[in-house]
Amino acid sequence: MRSRLIIAGATAVALVLALGLVRGPDLLLAADHLDAPGLMPPGGDLQLDVNDVYAFQSPADSSNAVVIMTVSPLAIADTFSTTGRYEFVVDTDGDAKPDATARFTFGAPDSSGAQSWRLKGTGQAAKLSANGTTGLTTELSGGGRVVAGKFDDPFFFDLVNFLAADFSCTDASNFFDGANTLGIVLEVPRSWIASDQAGIWARTILNETQVDRMGRPAINTVFIPNNIFEPVGSEPSQRNAFNAGKPQHDQRDFRGEVIDTLELFYGEGNAEGLADILLPDILTVDFSSTAGFLNGRQLADDVIDIELGIVTNGAVTSDCVDNDSAFPGTFPYLAPANP
Repeated sequence: MRSRLIIAGATAVALVLALGLVRGPDLLLAADHLDAPGLMPPGGDLQLDVNDVYAFQSPADSSNAVVIMTVSPLAIADTFSTTGRYEFVVDTDGDAKPDATARFTFGAPDSSGAQSWRLKGTGQAAKLSANGTTGLTTELSGGGRVVAGKFDDPFFFDLVNFLAADFSCTDASNFFDGANTLGIVLEVPRSWIASDQAGIWARTILNETQVDRMGRPAINTVFIPNNIFEPVGSEPSQRNAFNAGKPQHDQRDFRGEVIDTLELFYGEGNAEGLADILLPDILTVDFSSTAGFLNGRQLADDVIDIELGIVTNGAVTSDCVDNDSAFPGTFPYLAPANP
């Protein structure tokens, strides 16, 4: 078994290589922002790029569950797609297959940029049905509420120093400070979910084809690296394939990629065990608990620090950046968009 003692500097360089960052503007590396070439123009659609997924017990009402997805990195696209759809997917029996979905579709922007939207539930969420307008909160019949619109991007990460493999904490700054994103916030009574213990992921669909998906942060960006010797823009990309995949097939289709990445930092036993935790790419949550990541994900959870420690076997434990968003303790929980 190879040594687990890794010099921090060498680990940082290896991590940058593993993430494919030597390939230039392949990614805006973050939780899942711009995670695959198929999402980017000219062939892709940034409106359908899932940035982050959150799931937590409502801090305002412990009987409610909250799920949030953010899309459109840096709000480059400032409206939702009118041709695709956005879905929260819920697994309530642990088989990594959908038991309920909440599907959102959006109409064309009006003169002010506002869009109508429609929510339709399927499976165990069949009771979900609502219509609304972006920027306005819509109350759901029987409890719950929805809002979709532009918000402050809750993600925080020192991207600049990370790209330079500089973990000295000198001049650390949040690259996403002041950045906006599009978000969909759905709060429902926990009683509407078949089990408090659930698996959550978000996906976007275009022409009945899944183009992006995300559960836990950074699975695709970190553990499914593009081949650094592959020409930029060449297809097919493993990251595109991951986004098109189904969680129930993750162990079959992507376990080897995850283990290859992990073995840069671990002995084989650690890589095998962590692959079982990281796949399938589902955000598991117990809505009866107020704990944060890895129990679901709360907006202020420092997921980068947690995952840096995991990926580097403790050699790098922080990007030295803390949350700088003022999250309200009530719906919609996301901070307002920056000017």
